[in-house]
Amino acid sequence: MVERLSISLDKTSKEKLDKIVKNTGKNASQVIRDLIDFGYELLITGVDLEALRIWVDYLAKRQHMILDVEHWRVIFSEIEKINNADFWEQMEEIGLSHAVQYKLKGLDTVEKILNYVEKANWFEMKIEKEGVYTLILNDLKIKRFVKTFLENVFKGQRIKAEISEGFGKLIVVC
Repeated sequence: MVERLSISLDKTSKEKLDKIVKNTGKNASQVIRDLIDFGYELLITGVDLEALRIWVDYLAKRQHMILDVEHWRVIFSEIEKINNADFWEQMEEIGLSHAVQYKLKGLDTVEKILNYVEKANWFEMKIEKEGVYTLILNDLKIKRFVKTFLENVFKGQRIKAEISEGFGKLIVVC
């Protein structure tokens, strides 16, 4: 049994619906049912919508990739053994280039940057108090990697922040 439902849409929402209908080739009713199903899946799985937006931003432009944590750990076990100076210089350059990219995205404070990078699953961020953040690393071997990257992102944006090391964590103070 199908139940009819009337909804009111403002002009912007109607334009968005029309664009989805045009791009998918589905009728408006099917698009709305699909969006309700998708929204329901997000609700029951507990996915944070802000995290989802960031993941889409990471992956949609094909500048990032999904990597299993086990692969990540093996790679960093090898990096830790090598300790190549060229690698760390390149990491500094990457951090500086991300400073510009993040600035263009409106990520121009320590908290905004940390929140964004947290969604890459390098660490879990805990806000201790205003201007103090603890980053619980997903693996001890990535400490230098994360620290080098973030120091150069902050440096590239001229953000004053100190990063100190703890066991399995980094503490960022700004």
